[in-house]
Amino acid sequence: MTGSGRAVVGVGLVWENPAKARPALIVPEFDCRSWPILVRLFRNQHAEFCHALAYSFGGRPVADIDALIKKYFVQPDDTDPPSEPLPATFGGCRVTPLIDGAEYFADLAAQIAALGQGTPSENSGQFLYIAGWWLHLMGGPVNPAPGSQGASTGPSVGLGNPFSLDGPGAPNHLVDVLKAKAAAGVDVRVLGWISFSVMSDYFILSPAIQSGAVDIRNVNVGTLASIRELRKEPALAEKACLNIIAHSAGASHTKMVLVGNGGSAIGYTGGLDLVGDRHGGRPHPHLQWHDVQAKVEGPAVQAMYDLYRDMWNEVKAREPEPFRYDDTKIYSHASATPAVPARALPATPVGKHHVQSLRTVPRFNYTTFNILPENKKISFAPDGLFEVRSAWFNAVLTAERYVYIEDQGFWSLDVMIWLRAALKARDDLKVILFTGIADPNDPHFPPYAKVALWKGLLHDLNGQQRDRVRMFSRDVVVHTKSTIVDDHWVIIGSANAFQRSLYSDIEHSVGLLDEDDLLAREYRVRLWSDHLGLQAPADQQRIADLDRALNVWNGDWGTPGSGVGLPPTITPVVLPTAETVLSDRDQERYSRYVDVDSRQPWGGCLP
Repeated sequence: MTGSGRAVVGVGLVWENPAKARPALIVPEFDCRSWPILVRLFRNQHAEFCHALAYSFGGRPVADIDALIKKYFVQPDDTDPPSEPLPATFGGCRVTPLIDGAEYFADLAAQIAALGQGTPSENSGQFLYIAGWWLHLMGGPVNPAPGSQGASTGPSVGLGNPFSLDGPGAPNHLVDVLKAKAAAGVDVRVLGWISFSVMSDYFILSPAIQSGAVDIRNVNVGTLASIRELRKEPALAEKACLNIIAHSAGASHTKMVLVGNGGSAIGYTGGLDLVGDRHGGRPHPHLQWHDVQAKVEGPAVQAMYDLYRDMWNEVKAREPEPFRYDDTKIYSHASATPAVPARALPATPVGKHHVQSLRTVPRFNYTTFNILPENKKISFAPDGLFEVRSAWFNAVLTAERYVYIEDQGFWSLDVMIWLRAALKARDDLKVILFTGIADPNDPHFPPYAKVALWKGLLHDLNGQQRDRVRMFSRDVVVHTKSTIVDDHWVIIGSANAFQRSLYSDIEHSVGLLDEDDLLAREYRVRLWSDHLGLQAPADQQRIADLDRALNVWNGDWGTPGSGVGLPPTITPVVLPTAETVLSDRDQERYSRYVDVDSRQPWGGCLP
């Protein structure tokens, strides 16, 4: 033990790679809390050796899916806590990353259009299930009568008109489409999140959460208006519900749609809500929205369906809760709301992609006194589920060549600690963090990212290690929640690089591998081409080679020769060189309300 009470562990690991000579893997000082990181690095020594045996003479690995799964997917000893079930894992899938709202909404519109075209009997076997953090289907500023819950949604591009999958201002309003499909006999269900605590009639605001609560209200009021309108269709009167099962300081953050049409089913998961300002596409004008949604086909859709069913039936099992809107009461659901039935979806293989379906479900660990109302434990996960955390942790600690994270926040101290450990363990690993301008629908936040970047990642890196970290910002709203590791593993979903996404909000993401080992690279090329302004397929191929692509981000990395440079729309972010200290109020707001860890006892407030 050192004088500070930390156990010092010095470990040298050496292995042979037939394709590329590597230096010893050195695991530097860790305190005792970092023991899971050390275990992960040890286990990767064997996995990396097995994967290296699959390298071709040309330098690109020949896919060995068993080795990739063992290395990059969560294994039984990776879960935290160890008693947590292993994430549902599937082969035989096909996953398509849909980059930006225009691509996602067009794909979703085509799937919805095919529903309800048969006889009533045929239509009754079809389903369309939607779960959203924010449903702004009605458009326009929402201004309930004085004294009711809510406020104006405020100015934001694309929010003025009712939402249409066909584009801002298009006449084919989704709220009308959903009504028509339900009236035709399709099993349409809509589950929009509402904060049962902030929106309850008896809530109290401390100064620490006043501004944040107003923004939650703005989001929830749009959802209330959408649910109220949908219920005007008799077939949706008991099938348009408010999701009330989240943590007091958390949210149900999933942005998930499921479409079942006879013998097929498709699931969508990612960062895109059904909100008017989410439309976007290349080439992005200044301030436009940028995001990614994963289209999942094949056996893995079963796990997405089961999560939706679990959430819906959890709501149904509770007493309906009233919320005031325009001086009327809107109940979360009806006592006669039908359960989502168990379904065995088609398990026929449709592709070569392997999927881990990843959930975050919070714990409910309250202290004696709470400023906000308490919620019940979620019956299908009474101790919480932290599968997103396990998958992300595993992949980052497994990384050999690069970790690319595209996110809006970078607040998570845990994610930064994992990156720091990986950088210290491998002397050629590169880390690229990519973000954009702030979401205009969010309140102004203190510099939480600077705190996490310094305290978790940068504070004790040496010069060589720090030179392998780069951060960039683009002049659009980067709302993506995605990571790519080594051109092998990908995660896409609703979970941000926030503590709350790892531990407190209800989230869903998918971890991905490919038997042909092409999915991650092709996704990287398309995603980076979007940012670098490479429109033509021939131009995009200039960054297909990883070494040349890495050189674009830093001239000291990789191999020159792509002929691609950073466009003026991308700005390098100056990383912090000293600690940022939050005020007591900002720290309280962060820890207790903004970026909560539900594993810790929660409650109380500052005056």
